[in-house]
Amino acid sequence: MNHDAIIDRWSVPNNRPAGILYVRTYGAVFKTTDLFSAIKSRSPDALIVDDRCLCPPDFSGTLAPHSDAALFSTGYAKYVDIGFGGYGVLRDDMRYAHTGSDYSDEDLDEVTNRYKRTLRTRASFSYRDSDWLDTAIPRESWESYRVRVEQELGVASGIKLVTNSIYASRLPQDLQFPSVFQSWRFNIQVRNKEAALDAIRRGGLFASGHYDSLAGMFGPGRAPLAETLHRYVINLFNDRYCSPEQAEHLLYMLLDCKHLSPGPLFS
Repeated sequence: MNHDAIIDRWSVPNNRPAGILYVRTYGAVFKTTDLFSAIKSRSPDALIVDDRCLCPPDFSGTLAPHSDAALFSTGYAKYVDIGFGGYGVLRDDMRYAHTGSDYSDEDLDEVTNRYKRTLRTRASFSYRDSDWLDTAIPRESWESYRVRVEQELGVASGIKLVTNSIYASRLPQDLQFPSVFQSWRFNIQVRNKEAALDAIRRGGLFASGHYDSLAGMFGPGRAPLAETLHRYVINLFNDRYCSPEQAEHLLYMLLDCKHLSPGPLFS
């Protein structure tokens, strides 16, 4: 996220945002004190939500300076994946009340399919409220959930350490992202993303291309950096869904690909 652009947006007279959802891209954690302080100095009542859903779960209760809340997730394909759930950490003086609502599988399917159609067609998305969000109170206790997540955190961290070392030692350095961005996935930038993904698929394995920019679908404008990431970035799995043997085989297919030249991100 471009910090200068955020401050420019907050400097528009009489039209400052109510708050910001600050997403930690790829689960990268770095200091945001200056940015959050600048926002609060312009709008003391602005809500700053620190989205750490791709970061390792943290139960210390500590918030980044000047932030109001932090979000963590333990759903599918997150850093710790127990198949469901997530939690938030709030500022001590922030009021909170649980709000329940009805939920419908059909409504979730409908809004998901509408999002997918929008991505395919690059059309403008017009949101219609429905009962797509399950806000029921979890059946598992907080203490049980926390113990379960902390145990899985140790397992997940060990798997990532092994798998990342395999990728880092074998792949050319100019393809690799800086290490701070390699927590959730092991990310590489290649000139011909589709050719590299095809080589991986031919080996019976899977990797994902970085998600597409949503600029123009939820509001006007362009997002050049997001568009560049989508064009050149591949996310290699480094979790329990990818064994060390599979990582080695993936590298064999990838390094044999004739189109494995670096993209322009770090040039």
